[in-house]
Amino acid sequence: MKTIIEQNNAKRLPISSLARTTLSTGLLFRLGLNTSQSLLSDIISVKKPDLRSALVSKKNVTATVNTLKNLRGAAMKFGQLVSLDDSIILSPELAAIFAQLRSSGFSMTPRQLKKVLNENWGEGWLKNFRNFEVRPFAAASIGQVHKATLKSGETVAIKVQFPGVKKSIDNDLNTLKFIMKNSGMLPANFPLEYYISQCGELLRQETDYELEAANINNFSKFLENFSGLKVPKVYDELTTDQTITMSFLEGQELSSLVNFSQSKKDKIALSLIELLLNEIFNFKSVQTDPNLANFLVSKDDNSISVLDFGACCRVSDETYELYKGLLAVSLTLNVEEIKLFLEENNFVPRDASAEGIKFIDKIVATATEEISRHEVFDFQKSKVFELITEENLNLYLELIPSSVLGSDFIFIQRKILGLILFFRLIGARIPLLKILTKHSKVLGL
Repeated sequence: MKTIIEQNNAKRLPISSLARTTLSTGLLFRLGLNTSQSLLSDIISVKKPDLRSALVSKKNVTATVNTLKNLRGAAMKFGQLVSLDDSIILSPELAAIFAQLRSSGFSMTPRQLKKVLNENWGEGWLKNFRNFEVRPFAAASIGQVHKATLKSGETVAIKVQFPGVKKSIDNDLNTLKFIMKNSGMLPANFPLEYYISQCGELLRQETDYELEAANINNFSKFLENFSGLKVPKVYDELTTDQTITMSFLEGQELSSLVNFSQSKKDKIALSLIELLLNEIFNFKSVQTDPNLANFLVSKDDNSISVLDFGACCRVSDETYELYKGLLAVSLTLNVEEIKLFLEENNFVPRDASAEGIKFIDKIVATATEEISRHEVFDFQKSKVFELITEENLNLYLELIPSSVLGSDFIFIQRKILGLILFFRLIGARIPLLKILTKHSKVLGL
């Protein structure tokens, strides 16, 4: 390499299962030690010992963050899965941990990066570039992204997978599950097994960069007739199972839309919901990761660039028919018919409590009334979100139908929830009923 600049957050990441397990064991030891010290401090101060406060002390939160930054893959993906809305899913302590993980984390050392690239491209790979920036400009849950200029003059983004991630998925998930179970930071009745299993499925898919490259190429063909939507170009000769080279796309992250004009917010929200409906009913393949960093908005023409295609899923025939039925019954705006459809198609668990049934009845009735009464649906003013509160957390978790629906449906629902929460964040206002009616007519419903 030409010039290697050492980064402040560059650190040799653990590769072997033993090294990664040792980190986690050390964390549990530190958690126990910090908790004991906090309890002892309470006793000395003649205070009633508070185990809960001791477990989630600042020292324990810091220790957890520092260890999970090393594990990266499993921990980061788990955080993404459960933190679509921190106030609903997570305790404040875990919300703080995963917020720090999303904005931090170690990157590979230059020597480690060079080793990975040598293994994937051969030792003479630098001849392909005019310039290669050793300092990554972005990081993902299982890799980091570098900016480079090809000999042809084209600027590219190169995603490089962290070493050892693929081989250690099962071990890391078991370790993460053990940490979460014993940290005392999870809310009561949190469905940990469900999220850990989803985390594993996502990671196995996302560690195959050649699969991601194929997904990008497929979406590129799909979006040829859609104005205002872009995907990167893939450079096959510099793409392997652990590296993917793409054209460099610029723009502002969706999270920056909070400060934009209402018309721009609404236009982008409309584009995103149209894309989702076309993914489900037309393309039958959905990019399921709702991470806002995966979408960039151009400053020039407000076009949207979609960046990450690791978490894509094909829409099965069963799920396709399920969404068609859901769309059709929703447009009846008949609360009883909608409730019957949800029950018959296992959206409501058969063992749901009476309180859980009342809870979902109220959500359906509120949403139906708002959509039918207002030509433009205002996500920020919707009373549906007021029902999903911390007080109703157990009812909300009780209604997650994790054991009866296909994984593709679950991942798509995750994308839908992510978009809904984003629309609420920016205060999007869109003609929701009109959009759904248009797509139902195309489908012949």
